Amino acid sequence: MTGPRNMPPGAYSDDPIANLEPVTSDRDSHFAMASYGVTRIKEWAARGDTKQRALRDDLVTLCLCPKLLPCKKPSAAWVGRQHGVSREYASRLCREFARKFGDYIQFRGQRFLCQALALQK
Repeated sequence: MTGPRNMPPGAYSDDPIANLEPVTSDRDSHFAMASYGVTRIKEWAARGDTKQRALRDDLVTLCLCPKLLPCKKPSAAWVGRQHGVSREYASRLCREFARKFGDYIQFRGQRFLCQALALQK
């Protein structure tokens, strides 16, 4: 048990922080890689003006978790209609996202992640 709140750091009789050992598992590296991937996806979604960012954000949601969109059968055309752009433009942005991150992310309906292509890059 630690001492009172305002005691100096060396005054604890059984300081639990003194006995901590660094984690030896690969858990930290997995979190770092996932964090890097999320950062790259958010950087892609944050390009352009406000309208463009909202469109890109919804397209990322469409690719990763379409159940979060408020329609029965979400598609790039539906996202384009919601944001007032053509379905061709929305589809092109969706394909650009899939081309850029498709080797590293398992999209909906995809049974296995294509890791052979990811390792070559």
